[in-house]
Amino acid sequence: MKILSCPSLDSSFPSGVWPPNLCSLEIGALKKPISEWGDQNFPASLVNLELWGDDESDEVRNFSEMSHLFPSSLTSLGILGFDNLESLSTGLQHLTSLQHLTIGYCENVNDLPETLLPSLLSLTTIHCPKLPERDINLRNFWWWNIHRDKCENRESSQLI
Repeated sequence: MKILSCPSLDSSFPSGVWPPNLCSLEIGALKKPISEWGDQNFPASLVNLELWGDDESDEVRNFSEMSHLFPSSLTSLGILGFDNLESLSTGLQHLTSLQHLTIGYCENVNDLPETLLPSLLSLTTIHCPKLPERDINLRNFWWWNIHRDKCENRESSQLI
């Protein structure tokens, strides 16, 4: 499911609104910045989450400010377009199933956790000038893209 660039849509979805079999969500650039979202009560089926900041309007500076949004079921997480985000050193600890992490278009991110999660198979950084661009374990990254597409196709057929 994708919910992107909807400036009239508030992000406060009441509990239980998410489809119970939701496995992939790409969301951001809504009326309310992500830093002001409360708990979203994502279903346990959610394994792929991409959060898009609204460039300079989102005030998130530390990754731990968003960690309440991340269900422990996540295997893939993308953090994209957070210009004010500086630190990723905290906020990942409870994501014990996380296998793939992408950080992109975050102009001010200047650190990564000293020790990454043991479950992490791939780490990708894109257009983060204070971090080296990297794609660690490319084979697993491509597997994730294929898996994500299958998940989205299955989800679409279940919603019809």
